Amino acid sequence: MSEIESAILSSFRAGILAIRSDGTVSYINPIGAKILEGCSIREGENIHPRAGENVFFRVLSEALSMSYLPTRVETELPGRDGERQNLGFTLSELKEGENRVGICAFFKDLTHVEMTEESENLKERLLMLGQMAAGLAHEIRNPIASIGVHAGFLKSHLSGNEKLLPSVGMMAREVEKVEYIIRECLNFVRPAELGIQPVRVDTLVDGVVARMVTLHPGMKFSVQKPESGDLIVDADVALLEQALTNLLANAVDACHGNGTVNVFLGMSRHFTESVRLNRQVDMLLPGNSGKEEQFLRIHIRDNGPGIPLEVQDRIFVPFFTTKKTGTGIGLPIAQKIVHAHGGVLDMDSEIGKGTEFIIKIPMRQASGR
Repeated sequence: MSEIESAILSSFRAGILAIRSDGTVSYINPIGAKILEGCSIREGENIHPRAGENVFFRVLSEALSMSYLPTRVETELPGRDGERQNLGFTLSELKEGENRVGICAFFKDLTHVEMTEESENLKERLLMLGQMAAGLAHEIRNPIASIGVHAGFLKSHLSGNEKLLPSVGMMAREVEKVEYIIRECLNFVRPAELGIQPVRVDTLVDGVVARMVTLHPGMKFSVQKPESGDLIVDADVALLEQALTNLLANAVDACHGNGTVNVFLGMSRHFTESVRLNRQVDMLLPGNSGKEEQFLRIHIRDNGPGIPLEVQDRIFVPFFTTKKTGTGIGLPIAQKIVHAHGGVLDMDSEIGKGTEFIIKIPMRQASGR
C-alpha cells in the first residue's frame, strides 16, 4: 500500500476492516480500532475463532462464504467499561483484479446517532404535551385553587367536628396532589433552559446521596469514584441535581425503602458528530470533526425486584407508573434534563436482580469550547 493510500484510509471517519478469504484480518484503520476497542481485533488475527463473541464478528465470519453480502446492518456490541455500543456497517467484496480475495467492512458507532433521534422524538412529544398542558393548566388551576381556599376555610371552622374534619383534610390533601401534578406537568413540557457552569460532579453526587441517607434511613448507599482525575463537567447544577434526585428516589421506591443503591462515577470516550446542546442550531462539538470526545458516566444501580420486560419501553413515558402513589413524571423529567445536556439516559434491568440507570453526558470542559 502506498503512503497516500494509507493516509486516505487512516483519515476515514468510518472504521474500515479488511479480511482475507481465510479469515485473516489484513487491515484495520485507526478509527476502526478505536470503535472496536471494547472487543478489539488486530491485523493478522483470524476472525473465525471470534465469531461466537458478538453479532458483528459472526456476520463477518459467515460473509466470507456468502455470494450476496448483507448491507446496512445494525447491531449491538459490548463497549468499553461494560457499556453497550450500537454499530452500523456495510460489507463489500475485497478484490485483487477480478478475483475476490476477501471482504471489507465499513462501520460507524451509531450510539450517539440514536441518541439524537431519541432527542428529536422527545421534542415532538414535548410540543404536543406543551400544547395540551397549557390548556389543561388554564382550565384546571383556577377551580382547583378555589377548592383549596374553601377547604382551608372549612377546616378552620370545623376544628371541633370529628365527623367532617377528616373529610375536609382529605380534600385539602387531594387538592395539593392535583396542584403538584399540574406543576410537574408544566415543568416537564417547558424547554429546559440551561445555566451552564463547571460542576464538580463527585461533590454534587455526595450531597444528593447524603440527603437521601437522611430521608431514607432504611436504605444503604455507596458511591464509587475514579482514583484519579477531577470529575468536572459543564452543566446546569440545579437541573443535574434534580435528575440525580429523581433517579435515586426511583431506586428507593423500587426497594420499598429497604435496599441497596450503588452509585458509580466514571468517564468514557465516544465518537460523536451530531450531539446538539439545548436545541440550538450550532453544534455542541465545534467543527463537527468526528473526533473522539470525553463523556461523564453516572451509574445508579439498585437491588430491587427489577422492571418487568413488558413495561420497560414505557418507563420514560410521562405519567406512566406502576406505583400506587406515583405520578409517573420523575423518570421523564430526568431523561429530559439529560437530553438537554446533549446526553443520553440508558437503562438496564433484570427481574430479581435490580435496575441500573446510566447517565452519559459530554464533559465539555470550558477550555474546550
